[in-house]
Amino acid sequence: MADEKVLTGAIALIKVKGEVVGLMKTVSLNETFRRIPVRGIGTILPSEQAVTEWDGTLTCDFMMIDWSKSGVPGAIRRDFTAAASQVANGNSSFEDQLILDVDGVQVDVYKKIKDVIDADGKIKPKLKPIATVKRTLIDSDSMDVNEGNVASRRQSFKYLDPILFV
Repeated sequence: MADEKVLTGAIALIKVKGEVVGLMKTVSLNETFRRIPVRGIGTILPSEQAVTEWDGTLTCDFMMIDWSKSGVPGAIRRDFTAAASQVANGNSSFEDQLILDVDGVQVDVYKKIKDVIDADGKIKPKLKPIATVKRTLIDSDSMDVNEGNVASRRQSFKYLDPILFV
């Protein structure tokens, strides 16, 4: 049984339109704040460091057996016959789906509290939410194949809203 005071056994559930559609092996969240010095007239010394920019990134890893069936569902599609824009023809393409995506996907990260045995005798984790990342838009998509290891897929995202604890 996991200790509720220690963050272990984290599982990131991927939700698309409110429905759970996948799991991540590893997830990293990073929020960066850009500050610039503010100086008064007649001094070279800064009086404060004003925040001028915020940026949120999410990186996740998956074990991969099939490239087309791994990763965050709906984050990027690769099932088009054309790579270049087809909007003028009334069709869609690889380029169009990236340009026209304004909502991205939502990623919910949970802390595992303990394992529970359900009515069928299956072990299921009891989870507690620790972060919800909304409006995540794909930034990079890669895979890694190493001899003697399970192949993996890594996806990176930019997210548009800071994580708030409400």
